[in-house]
Amino acid sequence: MLVSDALAQTPNPQAVIDQTATFYLNQGVLGATCLVFIGLFVGACFVIRSLYRDVKASHAASLAAQMADRDKVVLALNAAATAAEKAAVAQDSLKSALATNKDASEDLTKQVELAAQETRHAVGNILAAINGLATQAARGRA
Repeated sequence: MLVSDALAQTPNPQAVIDQTATFYLNQGVLGATCLVFIGLFVGACFVIRSLYRDVKASHAASLAAQMADRDKVVLALNAAATAAEKAAVAQDSLKSALATNKDASEDLTKQVELAAQETRHAVGNILAAINGLATQAARGRA
């Protein structure tokens, strides 16, 4: 069978709908009831289609919001990573500064100890000189 033959045998949809409607109307109350149910079914299909479109639009909006939130989270993570790198660099700088301060403090402590020792020696020498002068002065009077 060729495609054109198959198309030729296919009934016209509008003609089928008209024949069906005429058949049900000829049946009386039963036909009218069937038409009402068919109308309700078609109405329900339109409502379902409308709800489906609403849900689809809602999902699209939700997805767009999630994408925007995801972009914000990615930016925040990048900022946090950059801040962590800067903090690590600052910590290394602080560590080297503290090491330098420690070395300087140790050097200063050694210098203060040497200065204190020299001062004690100088004070001791001055005291010895004063004692020597006092002894000579005491001999000179006697």
